[in-house]
Amino acid sequence: MNTGRSNPIEGPTEFDPGTQLEVAEAPTTSGFRVYVLVNDGVSTRAVDVADGEALLFGRAPEAGVRIDDTRASRKHAELRRTGRELVVVDLGSRNGTKVNDKRLRGESSPVVGGDVIRVGGVEAIVATAETRGPTASSSRLERELSRLGPAGGRAVLCRIVLDLERYPDGLRSLTELLGPMAVIEERGDGEYAALLEEADAAVVERVLAPLRARPGVQLSAVRFPDQGGTAAELWSRTSASGKPATPPVTDAREGVVVADPAMVQVFALARKLAAVQTTVLILGETGVGKEVIAEQIHRWSARAQGPFVRLNCASLPETLLESELFGHERGAFTGADRRKIGYLEAAQGGTLFLDEIGELPLAVQVKLLNVLENREVRRLGGTQEHPIDVRVISATHRDLQGEVAGSRFREDLYYRLSAFTLNVPPLRERQAEIALLAEMFARESSRRADRPAPIFEPSAIGALVRHPWPGNVRELKNAMEHAVVLADGGRIGAEHLPESLRRRETPLASSPAATAVGTVKDKLADLERRSIEEALGAENGNQTRAARRLGMSRRALIYKIEKYGLRGR
Repeated sequence: MNTGRSNPIEGPTEFDPGTQLEVAEAPTTSGFRVYVLVNDGVSTRAVDVADGEALLFGRAPEAGVRIDDTRASRKHAELRRTGRELVVVDLGSRNGTKVNDKRLRGESSPVVGGDVIRVGGVEAIVATAETRGPTASSSRLERELSRLGPAGGRAVLCRIVLDLERYPDGLRSLTELLGPMAVIEERGDGEYAALLEEADAAVVERVLAPLRARPGVQLSAVRFPDQGGTAAELWSRTSASGKPATPPVTDAREGVVVADPAMVQVFALARKLAAVQTTVLILGETGVGKEVIAEQIHRWSARAQGPFVRLNCASLPETLLESELFGHERGAFTGADRRKIGYLEAAQGGTLFLDEIGELPLAVQVKLLNVLENREVRRLGGTQEHPIDVRVISATHRDLQGEVAGSRFREDLYYRLSAFTLNVPPLRERQAEIALLAEMFARESSRRADRPAPIFEPSAIGALVRHPWPGNVRELKNAMEHAVVLADGGRIGAEHLPESLRRRETPLASSPAATAVGTVKDKLADLERRSIEEALGAENGNQTRAARRLGMSRRALIYKIEKYGLRGR
């Protein structure tokens, strides 16, 4: 029995996009090489399978793919090769061997390049290399890449995971979503590989963007040939850092959704900042979720067991704000009939979050700066300094540098607060999160009203994605509470959304400027309608080719056809 030659690939499984996955060449039989890319969650390595021999999976010391996992048997399964024929055989294992979406128990199953073998927590991707051109035994993806490679073509390989409760006919649903441009292979339960030729990167992105925004869909993508030369190598890259590579983080209890690449980066920085004690200034429009990020930094930090105390600096008048922040002694002012601990002392051992720090009066700014520098606080009316151990995170929607230039904010305090700055993008720039957040807020609102979670109609999702969200996440949450009330526990359509979302593009008749803009919109809409009619006519009604001619996705074209009433023409 061949134990297989292992070519380890050093480093973590989150590969640098700028480097290629290197697999050392091994002797081949008749120009045909077989190997597996083994990913155990820590590293990825290539193991070759010679002709006429077998590769053993299991916990046994002699296993070519040794699996240190109690779910694996000592001799769990074998990948057997006879020329170009490959067969996976389960050796009577306790938990079975999974090949793509099928579990084997004492059975065998033929495999080809691109198929995935799972034993315990280990994933092994079957790969073949044909030195004399593609053959019928190669996977569809490999054959397509073999066609593109010599011609200098480019493509995008996607790992797509569907929530099968939402998309029970998974493959059919995905085919409809991506259209005939994609070559799709099923890799497991709700997991698919999809290859799209990238003649125009913008067109591919327009195809994928609506898919990223849909609830119940996870997607990661890599590019051929930049990040891999075979389907197996490309697939390994998408799996190297998880499914998907940048997965949405959803926690309904804490109100956290992270799916947009820009927000993934913000939260990655937040996690790094949690490990240090520096002050952090969070910038962003009102309602983007600055407090959520501040709380995440606290939860990830060594101070997580301490309190997380919030104070909105804009919510209190100056005299009361000073007392709330620093505390006061009995008799410090009229009505101070007892000693009171301020927010700074209340956050001892934890984190104090100062929201709307730009609203802090100048007199209070001076005292706060002194506390931050000396790590001591003196209560109003007191003479004694009290040491504090508090991390301060602040946030504002204002341009603090502009406030400093206008002498409305102290420069020394600004630099003390902004040792590190995080910029949070507005919701309108995070379209991949809109539907996910809407669904989460709708579930929360339904639970409070003791109603079943609603289902969103495409018309509602479309309206949500098109809205500019000047109030950001806060506005979206309010909109979902409105929709849940009107939908009464059923399906949420566009008609259940607040009027501000449904009539966003309706010009005000009383405004001359709005009337003028409306006229321009009418002309643009007429031009768009005629362009669609011409494209459909030129392609004999074929929507896929018409969409390609117009430079938009087929789904976007269908929406436009419905919008302009062109169905059936």
